[in-house]
Amino acid sequence: MPIQITGIHKTNNEYDNPYLSINSLMWVDDNTQNRGITTRDVLFDWINDNGMAYILDDEGNKFNLITATTKSGFKYVRTVLDETKSDKLLNFLAPR
Repeated sequence: MPIQITGIHKTNNEYDNPYLSINSLMWVDDNTQNRGITTRDVLFDWINDNGMAYILDDEGNKFNLITATTKSGFKYVRTVLDETKSDKLLNFLAPR
């Protein structure tokens, strides 16, 4: 069951790793149209258990989320393999 991430909620705290400021993500299930909000850690585990999550940019381009872990062991998700490219997830805000 693929889910589309429709927005993120960030904390106001500053982190060395900007992905850690994402505390929850809003989603919609492609198959059932069910909607929900989940924490970053839960989504990380779900993707690692063969789940698929993605975002769409303004032009309709699809970016799959991948998992990563900091050196300190904090779990997070992102759309790029490394920090050499801009990650659209970091600028993806929850709808109002």
